Amino acid sequence: MTTTSTPDSASWMGTVGPRWLSDVLGAAIASVETEPLGVASAAGELARLSLTYEPAGTQGPATIIAKAPGSSEIQRMMDAAMGLFARERFVYGELAGALPVRLPRCYHPGDGDKEEPMLLEDLRGLRMGDQVAGLDRADAERLVDLLADLHGAFWETDFGESGPPGGDAGRLVSWTDPVLGAMLTQLVTSGVAALRQRYEGRVPPGVLDAIEELAPDWATVLRRCAEGPQTFVHNDFRLDNIFFEPDGEPVVLDWQLAGRCRGTQDLAYLLSGSMATDALRECWDVLVRRYHARLLAGGVGGYDLDECRFHYRQSLLYTVAPGIAMLGQMQLGGGDARGLADTLILRTLTHAGELDAFATL
Repeated sequence: MTTTSTPDSASWMGTVGPRWLSDVLGAAIASVETEPLGVASAAGELARLSLTYEPAGTQGPATIIAKAPGSSEIQRMMDAAMGLFARERFVYGELAGALPVRLPRCYHPGDGDKEEPMLLEDLRGLRMGDQVAGLDRADAERLVDLLADLHGAFWETDFGESGPPGGDAGRLVSWTDPVLGAMLTQLVTSGVAALRQRYEGRVPPGVLDAIEELAPDWATVLRRCAEGPQTFVHNDFRLDNIFFEPDGEPVVLDWQLAGRCRGTQDLAYLLSGSMATDALRECWDVLVRRYHARLLAGGVGGYDLDECRFHYRQSLLYTVAPGIAMLGQMQLGGGDARGLADTLILRTLTHAGELDAFATL
């Protein structure tokens, strides 16, 4: 789920001065330069902070990223409805140490309002994933392995009381939540006409008809996609949200939708939206097999390959709503200079049509 915003003189930027930074970073900051950044994020506005220390030569990051809740009307509405920024603070502040995934270092989790932003490691020196350019096979294999390790670590965790270690299950997204189901049903229903107008004849026959038929009851689609073994999921696991260390290790950001669901939700969203159609057509089953084999090697039991394949096909339906959200943002004037929305929708609907995802319902 994305929207584009460029922060201007947001009120939170006025608090990011040397005195406040010195307090939260535990080092004397002599000066700070703030560079607002354009960002594709449902809830956040970003700025890069360039720091000067006192005395000179003090050890510390030369730059850090400040992130605060978005100021646009769409961002405020989405954050109020889904608690996106608070959930990301929860992940960085309380869950990160329990996750078998490299996250950007969090220097300060923020205070949850627009006065104190979250302070995160600046990853600009790393290779950034490019969803439009597409996911190559080597990175796909790394990310499939990462997902299997993440999901396997929390496989069938009892989320009823405690959720992941150190966490609170009530602060994680659940697609069986009737409020979220109603919101996404409205989103999909309102986007059907634009989807048909733009993609009629460009995606496999029957896909748009199936979406239109199911749209009024999309909450049921979400519930079906949530069936199966439950685990901790990222829920927005796509190439634009990933950087790579020089040795290829992924660094994953944007945890606003972290939740509990079945693991194929992350797998299907990654592969269908981030890999070029021809490449995915050739290797999706190999990658699903790899994911399943790694789960088993990590100790997961009672989950056979046929069930995993079925869940993967069905989880492709989850990707419809984010695509419509992007399309809606384009129509509201957000633009799509990179072609991200078009790329995501064409890839996901084509893959869902070729694997007959709607038949899984």
